[in-house]
Amino acid sequence: MVITENDKIMAYINDVCSQIKFREVHNEIKIELISHFQEIVEGYLLDGFSENEVVSKAINQMGSAEIVGKQLNKVHKPKPEWSILSISLIFVSLGLLAMHFIEKQGLFTATPIPIFTRSLIFIIIGAVIGTGLYFFDYRKLEPYSKHIYLVSVLTLVIVIILGQRFNDNLYLRIGPLYLNIVDISPLLLSIALSGIFNNWDWNKPKKLFQGLLLCVVPLILILVIGSMSNSIIYSITCIILMIVSGARYRNSLVYIGIVSGMMIMLSIISTPYRLFINPEKEFLGSGWTIQLSKLISNSGLYGHGFTQKLKNIPYLHTDFMFSYITVTFGWIVGSVLAALVVIYIIRISSIISVVKNNYARLLISGFVTIFALQFLWNIFMNLGLAPISGVGLPFMSFGGTPLIFNAAILGIISSIYRRRYVSKTVINNS
Repeated sequence: MVITENDKIMAYINDVCSQIKFREVHNEIKIELISHFQEIVEGYLLDGFSENEVVSKAINQMGSAEIVGKQLNKVHKPKPEWSILSISLIFVSLGLLAMHFIEKQGLFTATPIPIFTRSLIFIIIGAVIGTGLYFFDYRKLEPYSKHIYLVSVLTLVIVIILGQRFNDNLYLRIGPLYLNIVDISPLLLSIALSGIFNNWDWNKPKKLFQGLLLCVVPLILILVIGSMSNSIIYSITCIILMIVSGARYRNSLVYIGIVSGMMIMLSIISTPYRLFINPEKEFLGSGWTIQLSKLISNSGLYGHGFTQKLKNIPYLHTDFMFSYITVTFGWIVGSVLAALVVIYIIRISSIISVVKNNYARLLISGFVTIFALQFLWNIFMNLGLAPISGVGLPFMSFGGTPLIFNAAILGIISSIYRRRYVSKTVINNS
């Protein structure tokens, strides 16, 4: 007996689905109900009942379609992951508060529009985009993964050719806008490679070569731009995506070897990394590591308040946001912030275990790797434990492009959590 060809059973299943408001899970529920009916029907057929009797008994055993539908509607009711959104809001609020005080203290006044106002505008734009992506079905991105990859690579090439350097970063200027492409490139490429590597056969030598090439080409471009930090973040993300998508560890070692060689060569000629190895050498010049370490270590539990001790430290609104927060508000606030970062990363990582879609697992794996590395690098950099580089605190440091794009990524993460029970890549609501 073919369940899908029985009008009574399919009518029952459709009645159940009519009670479920979230239409995107209808296919999943239909497949699950058909499987249940198949087991029940096979049992009754073995007992010798006729087909009509089997159908009636199976429907009676399943119970009222209305009640079953309402119960499933409660289970599958879409909702955001509130802990992730709440912590994100705390990060954004703390960043805005810091911008306000940095501005009031006159520690940064280089822009015609106050940084607090600009940050608020960026946050509003990011919130609108993130909210839109929460309702957007993330699975629709997968077919365009190759296009996203090509656009990302071509944009990096354009930045190399036409980019304008400002505050030691290379920006792509479009009219009055300065876009920090290299800082968002790991996230863009993570989205692209998550779709490309989904169902990738790493055991075939040709596929292995192609996969490594896909990872190496953007890495070379990021290194040419001169962003060691983003090249490291991107490289580690590639390794994670390779492993999650089924690559053997020995295959990942090939890429690690290539990356290591490139990093060693660049670190030899890169000033911030030489300073990290020997910070005392340029204490009176650009050696901010020692100055920051002393200020933070002497901050105490409650901080120095709105002191002028940080007036000689540049980039407080971006790279050294953690230093400003800790020196101003003390180690209690700094420690709470660090603890929230750990909780944040754990909560995002936990989504991997509940989603059914493999593409979603790859996306979350890439996002959580990038966020974790950005948070840790910035905090360690401020504590003198990592080289000084242009890695800001996500959601807190000033910067329109990263802030808006991080909000968009948060929207995609929320979209994944909203559809965590949906496994199919192809959407079919018929």
